[in-house]
Amino acid sequence: MAKGTKEYTVPALEKSIQILNSLANEELSIGDLHSRLNLPKTTTFVILNTLEQFDIICKTPSGKYRLAHGVLRWGNSYLNSMDMVQIARPHLERLVHETPYTSHLAVLINNKPIYCDKVEGNGFVRFATSIGQSQPLFQSSVGKALVSDMSNEEIKMILPEDRSQLSDKNERSLDKFLEDVEFVREYGFSIEDEEFEEGVRCIGAPIRNFTGKVIASMSITALSKDLPAVKFMKIGEQVKATALLISQDLGYIFN
Repeated sequence: MAKGTKEYTVPALEKSIQILNSLANEELSIGDLHSRLNLPKTTTFVILNTLEQFDIICKTPSGKYRLAHGVLRWGNSYLNSMDMVQIARPHLERLVHETPYTSHLAVLINNKPIYCDKVEGNGFVRFATSIGQSQPLFQSSVGKALVSDMSNEEIKMILPEDRSQLSDKNERSLDKFLEDVEFVREYGFSIEDEEFEEGVRCIGAPIRNFTGKVIASMSITALSKDLPAVKFMKIGEQVKATALLISQDLGYIFN
């Protein structure tokens, strides 16, 4: 709950919000609301009647109440007003604060990860990445995170068929890529260990919207010396936690 000054609250509105929050979880009768929220039955009836008139709630055939289509106006308005880059940036800045890491935000466009934001760390090295730049799907931590909710069959369909131009060191089989994606599904973050560029490592994580769908991913990029393998799990958990905070700000409810 957001912080506020108690003396300025409106009692009737506060009770209405309590009722709506309860109905967001399940259908309830007047008696249920009266006992659970410790509200007078007359007050509960008046509030329910008012909310029903505005299609915020409706009565079921069983005599209980549930949320109605009127709440969609608020939900859709909120979702349409959200700017993912604006929401994600403070989280990315906090993640890289006082580190040599650089953070990126990416979305999948035409089956390619595209950077849509970048936050530099405090290291001396500046990575030659830019907003609008694409990354190889199968050689990037953001790419692995972006496809982590897809089935293996869907992934096979969107992977590029010709990877012959890659060096022997960077050549990755489909099976190995699917193993990397399975790691994301199990641990919640992805690792790119000098696959795209020698001496550079990345750790990414998926970002979800209010439906739970992966709609973006974020990552940190670092020189290998600044991100040794022994730190993969620790930093991975931090990246995953940051991605979850962004997801929650986008409406995702984590169970």
